[in-house]
This record gives sequence, structure tokens and C-alpha cells, in this order.
Amino acid sequence: MLDTIKNKASLACQVRMNIRCKKDMPYQTLVKILRNELPYCKEQHQRYMLGFFEECYPSLMKKFMKEQSISRASIINLFNLMPNQGEKYNFERALRNGEF
Repeated sequence: MLDTIKNKASLACQVRMNIRCKKDMPYQTLVKILRNELPYCKEQHQRYMLGFFEECYPSLMKKFMKEQSISRASIINLFNLMPNQGEKYNFERALRNGEF
């Protein structure tokens, strides 16, 4: 069954980035932000983005990027907009260690 689901990584990222939020944000919104089709709004999007960077491991992000044709630079640019908080630790480590 899972092999027939389209956009598996995107859906997994959606679940993970919404883990601490009352209202779900679809992965399509994340894609629009990453493609600069929708402006990033700190008040609206930051908690979802922090969830994305904390909860989505590097290999899942890479699958998401492939599914949605998102560049590594787009992910890093969005990451650099995030405040210095603990949620950034795992992704920072992945960048330092060459995992992403």
C-alpha cells in the first residue's frame, strides 16, 4: 500500500512539521514558501518551519526535495531565517557533518 502513495516523503514531512501545532499546515504551503511563491511570514510559519527542521531527518528532507524539485539552497535559505533555538540543533549538526 505505501508503495502506491504519491509524495510519501512530503506527507511524512507534513506530519512531522505539524507535530506541535493545533492547526495543520499542508506540505504544499512549505513548497510554495521554498519556491518563493508565498512570502515567509514569521508569525504564521515559524513554528511549522522549526518543526520541519527539528523533526525531519536529513534523508527524509532529501526525498522531499526530490519529490518537490526543491533545491538544497532553498532549504538552507529558509533555515537561516530561523531564530537560534534548540530546534535548529539537529539540522545544524547534519550540515556540519555533511549529512545534508
